[in-house]
Parts: sequence; C-alpha cells; structure tokens
Amino acid sequence: MALLSQEEIKNIRMHANIVDVISSYIPLTHKGKNYFGVCPFHEDHSPSMSVSEDKQIYKCFSCGAAGNVFTFVQNYENISFIEAVDLIAKRYGLTLSTHLELGKPDKNGKYYEIMDIALKFFQNNLKTEFGHQARDYLLSRGLDNDAIKEFGVGLALASDQTLYKLLTGKKYTLQDIENVALINVIDDKIYDNFINRVMFPLQDPKGNIIGFSGRVYYESSAPKYLNTRETIIFKKRQMLFNYHRARPYIRNEKAVILVEGYMDAIRLYINGVKNVLAIMGTSLAKEQISLLKKLNAKVILCLDNDDAGQKAIYEIGQTLKKDGFNVEVIKLSGQKDPDEYVIKNGIEAFIKNLKEPLKFFDFSLNYLKQNKNLNETVDLANYINEVLMDLTKENDDILIDLTLKRLAGDYNLEYDMLKNKLASLKVNVKNIEEITTVVEEPKKTLKNKKYMIACQKILFYMMNEAKYVRIYQNNLVFLDDLNYREIAKALIYYYESNKDINLADFLSYASTNERFYPEVLDILNKCSEESLEEEEFFDYLKTINIGNKQKTIKELKQSLKEELDKNKKIEIAMQIAELKRGSV
Repeated sequence: MALLSQEEIKNIRMHANIVDVISSYIPLTHKGKNYFGVCPFHEDHSPSMSVSEDKQIYKCFSCGAAGNVFTFVQNYENISFIEAVDLIAKRYGLTLSTHLELGKPDKNGKYYEIMDIALKFFQNNLKTEFGHQARDYLLSRGLDNDAIKEFGVGLALASDQTLYKLLTGKKYTLQDIENVALINVIDDKIYDNFINRVMFPLQDPKGNIIGFSGRVYYESSAPKYLNTRETIIFKKRQMLFNYHRARPYIRNEKAVILVEGYMDAIRLYINGVKNVLAIMGTSLAKEQISLLKKLNAKVILCLDNDDAGQKAIYEIGQTLKKDGFNVEVIKLSGQKDPDEYVIKNGIEAFIKNLKEPLKFFDFSLNYLKQNKNLNETVDLANYINEVLMDLTKENDDILIDLTLKRLAGDYNLEYDMLKNKLASLKVNVKNIEEITTVVEEPKKTLKNKKYMIACQKILFYMMNEAKYVRIYQNNLVFLDDLNYREIAKALIYYYESNKDINLADFLSYASTNERFYPEVLDILNKCSEESLEEEEFFDYLKTINIGNKQKTIKELKQSLKEELDKNKKIEIAMQIAELKRGSV
C-alpha cells in the first residue's frame, strides 16, 4: 500500500480544525479554553470529553479516549488511521500525492472475498430461469428490480452443493467456507447452508458482506427465515441492518427509526423513508448501542405491534434513555409491523404517524397499564410504584412534577406522599448503584506508582514543548520501562527531524507504532495540560534518578549476597555506599 509522508499528514491535519470535525459528530459546548461534549466512546451521561482547539487534541476524563483529529475519526468511524486521514482530506477538498489502497482488513480479507463471490452467485441465480418463481414472489411483496438491486437480493438454488463447488473451484478451502457458515458438514457429507431460499445480504457498518438471511418463497414446512450463525466476521450484536446505507440520511434528519425486521427497513427505505435501521430481533446489545451513539441522533422506536414488540419497545427504550438518548415511539394500529402497515395503508399514512410520535415516557405510562385492572387496589399500587421507579431515571424536574400531579389527580392520592415515595426510591437506587460499582485499586506499590507518574509526566512535558526534549537529552535520563524509553526515543527523533514539537502531529507520527501508541494516549489522558513548570520537570527527573539508584542498590545487594570473592564483595559494598551518598 502506498504511504503518505508525515509532512503530508501534518498538512492535512493543519487544514482540519479538530473542533469543527468533532462538532460534526457530537455537539460541543465552549467552556473556558476548551470545548466539551458527551464522549461517544463509552456510556457517557454528562460531557466528559474535552477538546482543545489550541493543542488540536481531545481527551475523555472518564474512559481515557484521547488523540488528535485523525484518531477521533478513526475510532468514531471504526476505520484505520490512514483511512481517517483520507476521509479528512476528502472533507477539506485536499488531493493526496499518492493513491491509497484502502482495502478490507487483511486478516479477514479472504472471508470477505468468499462472501462477495457468494453474493454475486445468488444475484446471478435470481436472473436465470431457475429464479422465475422467486422473482414473482419478490414482486408480489412490492420489491421491484430497483429494490432488488439496491439491497442485493439473490437466490440460493435447490441443489445442495452448488455454492460449495463454486468456491472450492476458486481454491478456497473447506475450512474457510465453513468458517463463514456457507456450508454444513454432517456425517462427512457437505451441504450448502442455504438451499432454495431468497437471499438478503447482511452487511457490517462499513458495507462488507458478513452474512445472509434466507427466506422461503413457496409453501414449505421449513422455518420461514434462516440467518447466518455467528462466525469470524458475522456477529449479530455488532451490526444493525442498513447502517452503512442509512447513515448519511440519519445524520441529515438527526433521527433514526429503529424497526425489528430487515423487511420493515427495506419497505420504508424504498418508499423514501431512508433513515431507518433494523435490529433483526427484539433486543439491543451494547455494541449496537455504541453504533447508535455514533449517529448523534434521536431514536424513534417502531417495533412490531404484538406483545413481544411492545415489551421490546419498553425495555429497549429504558436502556436507551439510561444511555442519554432522546427516545420517541411510533404505534401503528391495525397491522403487525411497518412492512404490513405500509403495504396496506401507504407510506403517507406512515409518515403521518412519524410526524406525531409519542414521547417514550408517555408510551411507558400506557404500557405499564397493560394487563392491570386499575380498579383493583393491588394492580393500581403496582402501577403507581412502576411509574415512580421509571421517574427515578428522569432528570426533567417539570416532567417529574407534572407526572406526580397527574397521578395524584387521577387516582385521588396525596401529592406529597408520592413525592416522598419518589425521593425514597431515588435514594435506594443510588445506594444500589454505589454498592454494585467496584473500583479496582492499582496493584503497584506507592514507590512504583510515584516512579511511573514521574515517567509519564516527563514524557508529557516532552510531547508539549521542545525545550523539555533538550533537557531530557542533556541529563541522560534512563527510563526503566521499555515502552517509555521507546516513546522518549520517538520524541527525540521527531524533534530532531522537525526542529520542534507539535503534540497533534506527534500523535500522527506515533500512531504507526502499535506497541507503544496506546501508552502515548494513556499518558495524554492522565496528565494535566494546564501548566508546564520547568522546576516540576526537574523534580520528576530527580524522582527517576532516585528510583534508578534504588533499583541499582537493590541489585548490588543481591550480588553482594551471592558473591564469594572477598575483594569483589568490598568493591560492591563501596559502590552501594557511594550510591547511598549520592556521589554517583
């Protein structure tokens, strides 16, 4: 792959103001010298990410995420560093000096190739005489040729080894094909996993084909749907159907419609409602929530209209609210899911519902009434307690007050009693959270901790100002930790090559070293950037020298115990004495 020079990377970075770039992904608020926003790299409920326009870096005080404009885009978009550089360059209209081959990750490259071949095979099958019945089925479901092409729909043939023979003919091994779940091996006989089904490709957030969902299209006793099982590249919890396709529309609308099945997503998308994703189930994993956080949009839940779907709305909504999402709900009457609703009522009816969503809390009030007889004392008490428990998760004082007044008025209860009960529940919830939060203390001794902090501070000073690199060189400091020594060498090399130090550009340079780059980001996150005092720097150097001497004394004492030669023992003892006096 062609490489970009550090000078070109630096030039691209200088064109890209980190505040402008990060604020296009998450909202930032200007406070003092820096900007602050909710960190997208962990479950952040209050702004803990600081963005420095002066230094062109960001860091999160909660999870430790840190870096420059490239590392933010790299981690947010889940792409490589060089792909992030390319993306930033294109954003600012910069032409790169060389063509970058931004291919798929090498470690999974052959698996993506296999899936691409399978996709083309399925697509070609649909166009043949064997695909006539399947094409009729798709047309009957309202999927015309444009929709079939857009979503890459294909057909698995009735033969049980057609795809297997095709792939082995292209020199892929049985193990490779089995690793992506395109075949099954039963009693030493090999079968294609998907037989006689309409095939819908499943893609990761980058658009790589990672699996398939096959649907029967004729009268059959077989299960209606067959999805790829978990594989090296397909992990359902790490994907949302239509993510790569819908992302620009979601960012434009500042809203994402979350549906249950991929046919719901396809139905809405081909009818012009393009900011839609499918969970492909009734639960939402933390990895999927992370994908949603990267979209910086409110979530509109529109799951199936059955009991399972409504229960899922309530549970998913609770989870999303806890993670700081603005959540709304669409309830479609008459049909089971959005797919059926649009077929029967038209897209205009759906859009009308979309324009009048329920706030999630209002949905919750109605949902909690289900299967309860509110004329019965026990059911009513359970309902009130469940509503109050939901209120413990709300931060809107006006919403809380209005709900308490509404409960008091509707059910002839004392407002103060409800308010006191809510306060008591909040205390209990807080106590439970404190009990279940375990903070792991570092295992290092105090002396070791002091030494490591001094190492980190020295390197942090060197990252921020050239004079500290020169002082470090002049004092011939030895850092005991290998990674820290490597970082120091990298800083010296960078300084001597550029005759200066720029933190944002050094981060780009250091990113090429996978071994110590995480340590660089860790140092950046742990150390304060408010002041760089020369006197403190010399104190840290002194701490390092004292630590090194203590280590040397310890090693010499061990040698003294093991040495048998009397003259050498005297020599070692004198070395220890000199070190203790500080003469060496």
